[in-house]
Amino acid sequence: MVISLLLLSKFALAQDFQNINQGQAAPFTGTLLTPEALAKIITLEDSKLQLCEETLIHEMKTLTITKDTEIDKLKFNLTEKEKSCDLIVKEKNKELDRAYEVIKKQNKNLTPLWIGVGFAAGLATSIGTYYVYNNI
Repeated sequence: MVISLLLLSKFALAQDFQNINQGQAAPFTGTLLTPEALAKIITLEDSKLQLCEETLIHEMKTLTITKDTEIDKLKFNLTEKEKSCDLIVKEKNKELDRAYEVIKKQNKNLTPLWIGVGFAAGLATSIGTYYVYNNI
């Protein structure tokens, strides 16, 4: 529709006309229009062009508002997702700390215990060997 309006407005704004009197031969081939008809065509095409421009401006403003609203909505969603991800990471870190503490409590350092058990076993073996040797 816009293209046809632009094409028609070219014809409406063309300067291929000349005022002639009745009985006079036209200086060109084509359609002969009266000044009133020419003014009517120009006025109609100008009003169509103006309506098209106003419609275009309105649609651009509507699209701008719509897209700005979508951008704001996406920014809000991104902010909310970041907040929820931060909360999830904090909770996971707390859970890992608790699990580390539980593991740390279960795996106590048992080296002194094993040293004591080894010493006691060695002492018992030595005493047993001494007892057996003296009784034979």
